[in-house]
Amino acid sequence: MKKNNETTSIGDLLNSTIFGEIAKSDKMNVIIKQSTLFSFWEDIVGAKFAKFTKPVSIKGHKIYVSAKSPALIQELTLFKQKLIKKINSYALPLGIEIKDFVFDYKNYNNENETQDNFIEDKPIQISQEQINEVEIDSLTEAKIIENVSKIKFLNDEQKNVFSKKLINTYKVKHLQNKK
Repeated sequence: MKKNNETTSIGDLLNSTIFGEIAKSDKMNVIIKQSTLFSFWEDIVGAKFAKFTKPVSIKGHKIYVSAKSPALIQELTLFKQKLIKKINSYALPLGIEIKDFVFDYKNYNNENETQDNFIEDKPIQISQEQINEVEIDSLTEAKIIENVSKIKFLNDEQKNVFSKKLINTYKVKHLQNKK
């Protein structure tokens, strides 16, 4: 593991000691990386597609995506190679490589029923208001911001957005531990 002052990628940051208590297990580490990648979904597919699609899971090198309609899936399929390239710009620094998209429309509206071959776990619904109510100590927040600022390949705006997303992830984990 690299020291905090050697953070060069998002994956290094998530493996750093500040996230040690969140990511105690490999499964939790995978979940954190997956949710971090999913938080950039609109940046990856664009607002038009993000409105009608949801990333569901990553298995191996495939990302499973639920879409509202077969027509939307057909349109997304036309852009598959471009989407793979774009998602990997976010995924590779996390230590994830995506080689294919698997689209499904049947699962989009039916969130109560799970299909074993598509969804492993039903996501926990936490509102932004609940996240905003969680207070974390200023030292932890400062460490997150400091570690993100050391990532070389992000510009200042990206660092700011990513810091906020990681802080929210930390808050969500805190909410989950309360339950």
